[in-house]
Amino acid sequence: MKKAIAVLLVVFCVFSAVLPVAADTLTPFDASIAEIERAVAQSVGKDTAGAAVVLVKNGTVMMADGFGYADLSTRVLVTSDATFELGDLSALFVSIAALHLAQAGSLSLDSNIAAYLPAAFFEELGLSYPVTTRQLLTGCAGFGGRLFDISFTNDAYCFESLEEALLTDVPAQVTAPGTVYSYSEFGIALAAYVVESVSGTPYHAYVTNEILIPLGMHDTVPSFTADTVSKKQVIGYHHTAEGAFSQPTEGYRTYAGLYPATGAASTAADLARLLAWLVGDDDALLQSATKAQLFDTVSSGMFAPAAMTLGAKGTVYTSRSATNCFGISLALDRAAGQAVLVLTNTPKNTLLDLPQAMLVGQVPTFSLPVGELAELKSLCGTYLSMSGETHTLVGRMLAMQNRVAVTENDDGTLSFLGMRLTQIARGVFADADGAANQPVVQFLLDEAGEVSAVLTVDGDCYTPLPFYYSRVPSAVLFGLLLLLAVRFFLCGLLGLARKISDRGKDDAIPVRLVLPDILAAVLSVLIAVQIMVAYNAGASMLSSFYLAMQILALLFGIGATAAYLFAFVSSVLDRKEHKRIAYTSILFLIFLFLICFWGFTVI
Repeated sequence: MKKAIAVLLVVFCVFSAVLPVAADTLTPFDASIAEIERAVAQSVGKDTAGAAVVLVKNGTVMMADGFGYADLSTRVLVTSDATFELGDLSALFVSIAALHLAQAGSLSLDSNIAAYLPAAFFEELGLSYPVTTRQLLTGCAGFGGRLFDISFTNDAYCFESLEEALLTDVPAQVTAPGTVYSYSEFGIALAAYVVESVSGTPYHAYVTNEILIPLGMHDTVPSFTADTVSKKQVIGYHHTAEGAFSQPTEGYRTYAGLYPATGAASTAADLARLLAWLVGDDDALLQSATKAQLFDTVSSGMFAPAAMTLGAKGTVYTSRSATNCFGISLALDRAAGQAVLVLTNTPKNTLLDLPQAMLVGQVPTFSLPVGELAELKSLCGTYLSMSGETHTLVGRMLAMQNRVAVTENDDGTLSFLGMRLTQIARGVFADADGAANQPVVQFLLDEAGEVSAVLTVDGDCYTPLPFYYSRVPSAVLFGLLLLLAVRFFLCGLLGLARKISDRGKDDAIPVRLVLPDILAAVLSVLIAVQIMVAYNAGASMLSSFYLAMQILALLFGIGATAAYLFAFVSSVLDRKEHKRIAYTSILFLIFLFLICFWGFTVI
């Protein structure tokens, strides 16, 4: 009996010593963690092969875990130190770097960037309006879209320098800075070049040494290249069916042309440190007042859709994007000290909806404009997202496909983006089938009452398109281009065949009368090649290909124009086929106009 009691006392003492230690290592039950686990169970293995989830509450990391597979072929699991691509979340490092320089007094966020950039570079930018670094970071610099050379599947296509990447294609400033919000990868990358110019250090080196290392983010790279691939790099997939995934033939990695905006890679463990720092009181890197500027929202009409490189929905700040094979979604409530981040190795899946579902935040309030209601007919027209562009061939062709129309309905509402809109204040509309008097769309009107931009509560911006981009005129102009291309191609072939068949005959047609048609036929082939590539590859094709084709089109266009002019003059002088040449020359001038209109040549 005494032995039994002695044994029980020993066991009690051992457990008394062990249990407190074990209790400290266990995470207490949390409803948020249970919600995450349910969402993971519904998504991982079904529409994404793997995922990493970070949860921060009250400034404390509650979760930084991996789920599912990082590599299906080897059955390697996702861990907290597995590397994912970050997409647009990369831009957050640009904001932190700019604020770090501003805190040191080296950079004023509200000064013209011309004061910090090399003079020759700034001149080549050819900006229409002066711009500040803050406007670049908050998407208010007025830039339209840039379609080309944003990302590549081959590291060899990337640029040697950030300067070269920026100057390859400078988007137009569609609106004056500070007017509306429109996220711009070009603007973010340009802000990174300001950081690079002010610090005298390459952007990726500055961020690594001054931001990442002090925050303990040793597994994060601001520039994801073939040389910086982690040994624990997660493999990316495309979701083909429930529970089925495939690797794209062109490769799963995404290499960014404008890398500061979208080219970083990191881990759940590193990003947990970053999020805890963002919502916490740690002043080691940025003082509280400086860090707070990351969350100052900007105005776009009556809405406040964004902060510095983050979207804003009331008190919650968001970032959601996708690369070729990866999805990224963040929701952060700084006032509540909470953040939820999801990283996945498929670009589209239900798990990416989790962060914004968990952190709803307060609904923003709006101050409605005053004045008489706008006439609905004056708001109707064709619009294009400000992230699009119409200065390149692909941009103009995409504008035909992606244009959106605003039309008036018989019941006094407008149709726009699949919604029926009812006007509740001057230029401000609510969803007629949704919450009453809750603004969802605003038409910005100038002094003449014309629409300058259309804004949505989600932060999208649309600008008016000229009438010739509306459905019927654009279809007619493009159809006419195709008809003339076929016509000149056939005429060139017939002329060449006729010249060959008449070879050696005394009455053979002169070369000067055949050459214009042959040159025009070659030009038609160049146009056809560009159309086929644009429809099949679009902006994924290197811009250098289109540039080469445009230069060739220019050369053959000039050659054919000169040949038609010479043929017309000579045919008038000898009264031989001058009517046919005159008629063909007129058609060719129309053909040239359409070629220039659709951006098939350099002008």
